Amino acid sequence: MNFQKLVIGASMAIGVSALATAPAHATSFSFDNNTGEINTYTGGSDGTFIRGNAQGGTNAAIQALTDNDPTSNVELWYSTENPTSNVGFTATQGNYTATVSSVTANDWNNFGSQWVGDLLNTYTPFKSVWNGFSASTKSLITSSFSSLGIGDPNIGGFQFGQNGAVQLQLVGDLDVKTKLSATISSNLNAAWSGGVGAILGKAQASITVSDIDAKISLLKPLSASTTVQAQINLLTSYKDLLNFQTTLNGYAGGIGVSEIAKVVTGGQTYYAYSFNPTVSGITASDDRLSYSACYTWNTPGYTPTPVPESSVMLGLLGVAGIFVTQRKFKKASI
Repeated sequence: MNFQKLVIGASMAIGVSALATAPAHATSFSFDNNTGEINTYTGGSDGTFIRGNAQGGTNAAIQALTDNDPTSNVELWYSTENPTSNVGFTATQGNYTATVSSVTANDWNNFGSQWVGDLLNTYTPFKSVWNGFSASTKSLITSSFSSLGIGDPNIGGFQFGQNGAVQLQLVGDLDVKTKLSATISSNLNAAWSGGVGAILGKAQASITVSDIDAKISLLKPLSASTTVQAQINLLTSYKDLLNFQTTLNGYAGGIGVSEIAKVVTGGQTYYAYSFNPTVSGITASDDRLSYSACYTWNTPGYTPTPVPESSVMLGLLGVAGIFVTQRKFKKASI
């Protein structure tokens, strides 16, 4: 009996200790602003990214955010790829809160340069080309990146760490070269229509960097004229875009880019994005390119919340079993 009491006492001590250290996982979610712009998706068995039936449905959205499956996710601002306001959700766990939302053009103005810098540090072959650009070209390209359609994020998962830090699973593209090329081509066409074509007087398809340099050399002696200097600036930006396009076309690797979410937590504002993709196994049903990768992002100091090991849980069940056994012993002795 003394040995039995000792075993029971030790088991209870282990069980109580495990209960005391087991984390509280309850996280509540509320959906902010225009909930009609929030939609839930699932990754289909055929590898297709499927829009769910629960548009604005909070239960489906919460399930997608907490099911540990990034292919089921919640899109913040689904009607277009260029959000005009911040819509999203607020997660609360105890004293911790975090608001996750879409990214607007105004947000992009605040962090666009940071994003471009991180992009160039990841894909270094573009860095030397970028450093040779004029300030106006850098500004033009940076502002145009917001049109890549990455500000309406699909959030595949959300969780708090044990210290209140936040981790997000983001959906994105495994390779955005096609989208980047289209963006640069659009800028080239706009610049051509905006005056480059008239200055050079040739067909756009036949223009080379050498043609532009030759024209700039002819104009430089007249650069005291404001009009001529404006022409030189326009030609310089056009040449920069051509060089960027050439580098992009010659780049053999993939350019993985996640979508971007705005995260406000602990009194700080962050922009969640990553350039480190993991193949998702799904693609969008329309372009068969989007959502081909998943990305993980977290706030500084994030540490996963510990989960009780199976042996500890078995110990807890063992304690419960001892109490049941004791009741049976008592019944048998009556």
